[in-house]
Amino acid sequence: MTKLDTKSTEGVACAAATERQHFCTCDDIACPLNPNNPRNREQGKGCDACIRKNLAHGEIPTCFFKSVSDLPEGWGDFTVEGFVRHCLAHGIGTAEQAGA
Repeated sequence: MTKLDTKSTEGVACAAATERQHFCTCDDIACPLNPNNPRNREQGKGCDACIRKNLAHGEIPTCFFKSVSDLPEGWGDFTVEGFVRHCLAHGIGTAEQAGA
C-alpha cells in the first residue's frame, strides 16, 4: 500500500501520494491496468483499460467501492451485486437515506 501524506490546499484536504500521479485509489499498483503502474504512467494511460476489463467481466472498479468506504480485508466480490451489498452495508441506498 502506498503511504499517503495529507496536506491542505486552499482549505481543502487532499491526499498526495509519493508514488501516485493519477487519482486512482486502487492499491494494486502492479496491476497491468492500474494507471499508477509505472509502465502505464510513463505511457500516460488512464482508467480506460481498467474500466473496459471490469465492464467485460460484469464488475465494478475498486475505486467505486473505495468511494463508499475502505474495503474489508479479503474482499473479493467486485460484481455489481457485491457493490450493492457494500453500499447497503454502509447505509447508502437505504430508505432512511432517501428520506422515506
